[in-house]
Amino acid sequence: MTNIEKKISNETANILLRKKCIEFSFEKKFQLTSGRKSIVYCDCRKIISFTREREKLIYFALKKIKSDKTLDSLTNIAGGESAGIPYASLLAQKLKLPLSYIRKERKKFGKKSQIEGNIKANDNVLIAEDLITDGKSKYNFIDAVEKVGGRIKAIFVIFNYGINQDFLEYRGKKIKIISLAQWEDVLNILISKKVFSKKKIRLIVAFLSSMGIKNLKSFP
Repeated sequence: MTNIEKKISNETANILLRKKCIEFSFEKKFQLTSGRKSIVYCDCRKIISFTREREKLIYFALKKIKSDKTLDSLTNIAGGESAGIPYASLLAQKLKLPLSYIRKERKKFGKKSQIEGNIKANDNVLIAEDLITDGKSKYNFIDAVEKVGGRIKAIFVIFNYGINQDFLEYRGKKIKIISLAQWEDVLNILISKKVFSKKKIRLIVAFLSSMGIKNLKSFP
């Protein structure tokens, strides 16, 4: 990781903590969509309401996207329904590229389309989302793009849980993940600022590890 990448990860994690996009509750736990109880909760959708922070994160995203030569050939930015749509819109505007969005499933009326906008055969597509956990929620988006002949060049997210590090493996393909921060960045800040006791840090690390999150062995 370069110094610029470290700075981006650190500043992103700070923003997410400061704006309470990442929260912790040790007594009354959060319930996740899977039904599982969690002591951590990450909601990157909140950041769209904070102008300065939103602009900074989009600036960071552009830095990472433009520094990756494999993404020079992008022809479409696609937002995943629904949290990814604002980020896709902002990125497409800055990159001056066509915008589309992908539904979680096809409409049951009209043209019964899953993609809104225009993704053509041989388009090189960047999928934009707010975060990625195990990546399974992205499968429908990938399938929809490939069904019309598009190619997924990468998935961009504000926050990567770290279950998948740099790539999402799906149907024998390794799809690049571009993220601004991961849990290890958040933990480094919590420890350096002494936000929680060592006992609570251990509880957080143990819980995240139980979810399959990697790169946490260096934490107590």
